[in-house]
Amino acid sequence: MEKSTFGIFFALLMTTSAIFAQQAENGAQEVDEYKSSAVLKAYRTNMKSKNYARAKQEIDGAIKKYPEAAVDAQLYKCKMDALNALIVAENRKIYLNSKPDTVTYFNYVYELYTTGLACDSIEQALVRERQAMGKKAKPRLRYTIAQPMLSYRKNVLNAGKYHYKKKDYAKAYQFLDLYAQTKTAPVFTDKDGRSLLTDPDDMREVASLATLSAYASGNHQGVMNYLEQSLAVEHLKPQLLELGSKSAAQLQDTTRMLVLLETGFISYPDVEYFFMTLIKHYNEQKDYHHALQKIMTMVELYPEKRDYWYMAGTEQMLLAQYNEALVSFRKCIELQADDAQAYSAIGNIYLHDAQAAYAHFDTPISHPDYAQHKQEIDYLYQQACTAFEHARQFDENNQNLWLSGLREAYFKLNRGRELRALEKYK
Repeated sequence: MEKSTFGIFFALLMTTSAIFAQQAENGAQEVDEYKSSAVLKAYRTNMKSKNYARAKQEIDGAIKKYPEAAVDAQLYKCKMDALNALIVAENRKIYLNSKPDTVTYFNYVYELYTTGLACDSIEQALVRERQAMGKKAKPRLRYTIAQPMLSYRKNVLNAGKYHYKKKDYAKAYQFLDLYAQTKTAPVFTDKDGRSLLTDPDDMREVASLATLSAYASGNHQGVMNYLEQSLAVEHLKPQLLELGSKSAAQLQDTTRMLVLLETGFISYPDVEYFFMTLIKHYNEQKDYHHALQKIMTMVELYPEKRDYWYMAGTEQMLLAQYNEALVSFRKCIELQADDAQAYSAIGNIYLHDAQAAYAHFDTPISHPDYAQHKQEIDYLYQQACTAFEHARQFDENNQNLWLSGLREAYFKLNRGRELRALEKYK
């Protein structure tokens, strides 16, 4: 009987414990439920005691933790008020020169803006939802959201310039982008749809700074976002076109890259980057015709520049335009009498022609034309030989320019003594 009573008591005890545990769990769940009144009470208590950072934390914590809080426009407005108080406090330090923190000040302004935009977006979503239900609705908070944002409008731009001067380009872009994007933000419109902003006509400056900041921080998409507007700044246009083409290449947008390079080349042929990058690209694509077009443009602009003639000759050889290439390389020699590279190229052209003629030389020795055909081939080898000898004369240390070609020419011309003299070269 005692055992039975003890068993019943134990069972009741366990049941009671389970009930208390369940109640404790339910209580915890109830405490964990979102209650805007509790959040706002904690927020107001901290605001009243001027603990603005803690007040902001209360709102941030609720928004992060509770889905309902994340779409509560009133909470975002409260956060803006806390941020505004923090800005005023930091601004007072700046005014009094009492260990001000400029970066913190600007960060508060940035957060005020992003919070205001989020607040307006949430409220607008609610307005559209009510209107879709056939109810009359209009934003109640928009004006109170916009006013503090308007107060710090110039500070957003100044923050971008500040970070740019400090070479913190990622931060600079962040503020400049915010300033530019909010020029058309709905929060800055009145009930009649008119803009509340009084910004000056500064988008060209903002866009150029944003482009430069984006590139300097490796933000290639950011470069493309503001490139077109920034190109209106004439004195920066060559630099901006270059940065734009480099960013397009990083984004693997070949079409855009080529447009920017071509624009830069046409407008600024003296800027080597556009010309050389186009030549490199077209050669990599084996598009030698386009490469030659660019080079000939430079030849026409600067006929006294030896390098452009040499590049033209090289492209002409790739296109098998050997006669034209001879003209280009001879022009190099006119401009620079000791041009070993040009002499070597001329030697290679004659050597190529001689090899092609020799490969088709099947005239029997008894044929009347044999001697003439043999003489024509020997002439080509002799021209090649002379050119390679000049290359050797002007740059003997660079054996790649002349040794192989000279050996073949001496051999074909039966110049054994000269050929043996080349044996000392490895």
